[in-house]
Amino acid sequence: MDVFEQTKKAICKVQPGIDESKIIPEALLGDDLEIDSLGRVELALALEDAFGFYLPDDELENISTVSDAVSLIESKLQG
Repeated sequence: MDVFEQTKKAICKVQPGIDESKIIPEALLGDDLEIDSLGRVELALALEDAFGFYLPDDELENISTVSDAVSLIESKLQG
């Protein structure tokens, strides 16, 4: 499973019942997917579980879209 699909799965985990067709790379976590600040923390934890590494808070602050999250994870996987 690729990084986008794993990220999509994590979003579905923290937003049960979300319309999966809304989870596209350009989707804004807050406005489009209705992920609030608590949801962002839960998403970070879900992503950490899925990929097996820690995501620092200062890096998570810069994530506003699904694509931002995927890019951060891909950079961690390469580094």
